[in-house]
Amino acid sequence: MDIEHKKLTETIVATVRRTVKQRAEIKDVLDELAQEVPGETIAGAPFCIFQFVTSVQDGYDVEIGFPVTQKVETGTLKSRVLPAMDVLSIVHRDPPEKLGETYGRLYGYAEEHGIISDEFCREVYLDTGVEIQFVIHRWNDRLARNLDRILGQEVKQVVMQGSDNLGIESSADDRFRWVKGMVERLNGLADEPQKYDILSSCAHVCPPRQITKLKTVYEEAKASTQDAMQAVDAVLDFMESDPGWGGERPLRDGHVIYSAKSPRDPKGYQDAKDALERRRAYCYCPLVRNHMGQGMPTTFCYCGAGWYRQQWEGAIGRPVTVEIVKSVLKGDEVCQFALQLPEDL
Repeated sequence: MDIEHKKLTETIVATVRRTVKQRAEIKDVLDELAQEVPGETIAGAPFCIFQFVTSVQDGYDVEIGFPVTQKVETGTLKSRVLPAMDVLSIVHRDPPEKLGETYGRLYGYAEEHGIISDEFCREVYLDTGVEIQFVIHRWNDRLARNLDRILGQEVKQVVMQGSDNLGIESSADDRFRWVKGMVERLNGLADEPQKYDILSSCAHVCPPRQITKLKTVYEEAKASTQDAMQAVDAVLDFMESDPGWGGERPLRDGHVIYSAKSPRDPKGYQDAKDALERRRAYCYCPLVRNHMGQGMPTTFCYCGAGWYRQQWEGAIGRPVTVEIVKSVLKGDEVCQFALQLPEDL
């Protein structure tokens, strides 16, 4: 299928963040930026990063630019270091109107192998076509680091045993069996707070730009009201009004916030013929939704809890804990989490 696994090294880039309504505008932006970047500093093909978690509804939330040999700062361009990343890559050489088909092949391959993406993808504009890069969320690497941090090297080795046998070509079934066994081993070696801390730290990375919005709302409301809980309610109001958060408004009951995502596949969820089909349509995790009812411990859903942990710890600047209230792994038709704010907030 011409899909390649690449390990991209850390790179200095000069970019601009824009909202574009149509893909054709990306080329116009690149032409504009090329006039500002000194030609001798350009170190490769131009690229575009597409954000999946965004407040933009009409169009695309993108970061467009060039790899460069040194920082470039102009009125338009800003430089930063693009971190190292693993990607699945495919080059689209067909007409632009067939780009969606190539995306389908790439993301279909990832689904078949149980590979999880980060919250953005990249396109690189080559002379030979458009290289689409599925950015891999390196879940196992995060797991290993957090096991070491919480339980130590010896326990980490026990929990991670067999992980070296997994690779990009491993099947989704093999990946599921390993994760299921890993969680079972973890359940026998860690207490509940430890399991929460380890697995919630493996979650998808909520974009810092989105979390900054929550922090700003919270701090401004707290400064104006001198009341932390009113500031929390202001964040909830913002989440309800801003399309970047999805789902229903979280419900606050005292110092506890109850949150649940909307279904991953709303139509499939609505039209499901039975509860199993409905749970599959709801779940965002490819490992779980394609192996529903095959014994994954509910502990695994602490990974999903990490999404809410990031949001609220970023907003209030304090540690929070998140409990699993409902889970498709327990037979529920939704996953609901109860986030405990500090009692002295």
